Amino acid sequence: MTQKEIFDILSKPEICHFFNDISQVHMYTKHYLLISEEISEEGVTFLQPLKEHRDAYDHLMRIFSIPIKKAEEKDIEKYILDNVKKAFGHEYRAFFDTADWFTYICRKYIREELSFNAKKKIYKEKYDDYEQIKEFINELPFLVANYRESKDISNQEPILEEVLKYKMTMDKLLDIYKKIKLL
Repeated sequence: MTQKEIFDILSKPEICHFFNDISQVHMYTKHYLLISEEISEEGVTFLQPLKEHRDAYDHLMRIFSIPIKKAEEKDIEKYILDNVKKAFGHEYRAFFDTADWFTYICRKYIREELSFNAKKKIYKEKYDDYEQIKEFINELPFLVANYRESKDISNQEPILEEVLKYKMTMDKLLDIYKKIKLL
C-alpha cells in the first residue's frame, strides 16, 4: 500500500469528516491551553493535554506507517477508521482536560480578586453585572460537573456540541477575567 492509497482512503466521507472535528477541537484546546499557561500564576504547563495530543498523533502516524509495516492488516479501511476515531478521542480528552484546568484557574482568580472589598467596590462602580457574575461563579462548579458527567466520546449526541457548550462557558469566564484584570 502506498501513501497515496492511504490518502484516498482518508478522503472518503465517512473518515474525512473526523479530520474537521479533530482540527477544530485541537485548535480550541491549543488556544485555551496557551491562555491557561499565561494566566497561571505559577507559570505551570498542564501536561495531561499534551500527552493526549501525543497519543492522537501516534494514532495518525500508525496510519501513515502502514506502507512500512511488515504485517499486513486484513481490513485496512477499518484499521484506518479505528485509528482516526482513537485520535479524535484523544483530542476530545485533551480539550476537556484543558477546559477543566482553565475554568479552575479563572474561577480561582475571580473569586480571590472579588473577595477584596476594595476591588469589589471598584468593580461595582465600573460594571453593573456584579450580581450576575457572582451567581455565574457560584454556579460554575455545577455546570462544569455537568459537562464532565455528559462527556462521553461514544455518546450519540454530536461531540462538537459538547465542546462548543463548554467553550461558551470558558469564553464567558475569560471575559470576566479580563474585566477584573483591568481594574
